[in-house]
Amino acid sequence: MFEKYYTPEQLQQLDERRQKVGADRIAEVQQEWQQLYADAEAEMNKGTDPTDPAAQALVRKSRELISEFTGGDPDIRASLGKMYAQESQVREQWGPPAAVQEYLAKAATVSE
Repeated sequence: MFEKYYTPEQLQQLDERRQKVGADRIAEVQQEWQQLYADAEAEMNKGTDPTDPAAQALVRKSRELISEFTGGDPDIRASLGKMYAQESQVREQWGPPAAVQEYLAKAATVSE
């Protein structure tokens, strides 16, 4: 599936990044995503407005994690976004529950 969204050059860049950051950091980032999703769900359940600084901090953290994954490459980020938008199994496997996705998306729209 990755070949559908990433060019061969992008896949090579991602592989080089994976090797550079190492398995330990990858595991840490996966935990950071899970914590971010749990925090977002907690804010959503409390009724925190997406414009609230707590919600905006979660958006900033998600952008930092994405930037770390993509190495700051805007084309890789675009490919990732396209894959995430078009592949429900990617959202289900790697993303939070749909309601939390919607909450974060609203918060991200506000911070743009």
